[in-house]
Amino acid sequence: MAFLREAFKSSYGAEKPKFFWWYPQGTPAKEKKLLTKIDFFILTYCCLGYFAKWLDQANLSNAYVSGMKEALSMYGNEFTLATTLFNIGSILGGIPSNLLITYLPPRYILPGCELLWGLITVFTYKVSHPSQLYPLRFFLGLLEGTSFVGIQYVLGSWYKKNELGKRTAIFACSAYVGTAFGGYIFSGVFAGMNGYQGMAAWRWAFVVDGVITVVIALYGLAFFPDTPEKTTAFYLSPAERERCVERLVEEDRAPVGTWSWDLLPRIFGSWQFYILTILWMFWQTTVGKVGNTVFQLFLKNDKTHSWSVYDINNIPTSINGFNIIMVLLINIFADATGLRMHAALFSLTLLLLGTILLVAWEIPLGLHILAYLFAACDGPLSPLYMAWANILCGKDKQMRAMTLAMMNALGNATTTIVQQFAYPVVDAPRYVVGFRTSLGLICGMFLWVFVVRWFELRELKKARADVVLEGQEVSVLGDEKKNPVKTGVVSVQ
Repeated sequence: MAFLREAFKSSYGAEKPKFFWWYPQGTPAKEKKLLTKIDFFILTYCCLGYFAKWLDQANLSNAYVSGMKEALSMYGNEFTLATTLFNIGSILGGIPSNLLITYLPPRYILPGCELLWGLITVFTYKVSHPSQLYPLRFFLGLLEGTSFVGIQYVLGSWYKKNELGKRTAIFACSAYVGTAFGGYIFSGVFAGMNGYQGMAAWRWAFVVDGVITVVIALYGLAFFPDTPEKTTAFYLSPAERERCVERLVEEDRAPVGTWSWDLLPRIFGSWQFYILTILWMFWQTTVGKVGNTVFQLFLKNDKTHSWSVYDINNIPTSINGFNIIMVLLINIFADATGLRMHAALFSLTLLLLGTILLVAWEIPLGLHILAYLFAACDGPLSPLYMAWANILCGKDKQMRAMTLAMMNALGNATTTIVQQFAYPVVDAPRYVVGFRTSLGLICGMFLWVFVVRWFELRELKKARADVVLEGQEVSVLGDEKKNPVKTGVVSVQ
């Protein structure tokens, strides 16, 4: 009972902070001006870059239901295999790149990889057989794997604890905007370019998506500010750059950590590396990981209603809109109050209810649509968990970078396994194994959130004990200085 009382307390301490939307009460005007500048240049690239990632990731699903399936004779598990190869690339890409950005400027690594995957997306229009699609999706995943974890690392390098959640939430929303716009772009291309220059609409959509990605990558190369200790951004003065570093020092989250011989022991000897990775692996098993696809296939296979291609592409974007609203509301609440456990358990309850309805299956159409909205509403947990990880790993750059990368890598591996065996396309639209698997693992995530909180509270208790011991040591040294003989310390004059 004592643990539960502590677990649900604000992470900001005993004194409940006053609710705020963007700036905490009392923030000086000069600090607000600096934050506005940082927000604009960091969040514009982060959101646009991640928007492009999801635009290019979701386009395969949209193409599949808009003509690619028939054009390339993908009547078996070809779609699932292409998705699996993409996920394998994502697993492999994030780990080396995230360690590298602790050494080299992120401005060159993240937009550079984005430029390459944009070009791959453009040339996907030429595929004429699934065997050509497979390597393209693998290398697309390899390059896109740098995006999520790299941006999460950069966000954690710039923002304080009560600022990080909502910024990470805005970044996360760009994934849903990208997925939704993928459907809208396909609808627009289908209406205006189908057959243009003798090419099908789904092929034109890859060209359009790729060009958008290349433009965003060039913007990032010009304006992305790297991290506070490395930034050379022309729009930040020397005093502002210094202040950006000081802000995290004030929270005992100074950018420390080096490429030294103790690198691996620091990483693999930390509890954060294991506990947070398992938390993210749980998150990667929800229906939300396949939400738009399974919703699209439900509509495509629905024999009781007549759904057009536009309906199949556009109706599932309601998942994205619902996630965007919940992501912002829940993470603004968590930032302002520090009540992360309340926010996490509320989100988990929505997932649980929606997944139970999908397992039941034989329900009215309206309730079925609501089930997809709830079961795929895992968006709020992404920024919540990633902000939590950035805070818990804030004292070591390499440990933080590697933990974030491993969370994403093993999480993607978990998704790949779950999609391959629990959500094969041939089981559409009723994924009996998939929905039940997700339901059981959501229950596991309920419990694991408390495990993470227990380790966090243990760390805080240890930190308080260290402060007390330091105070005692200072006091003893002070007594020794006054009376060196009594304390057994020899004083050298």
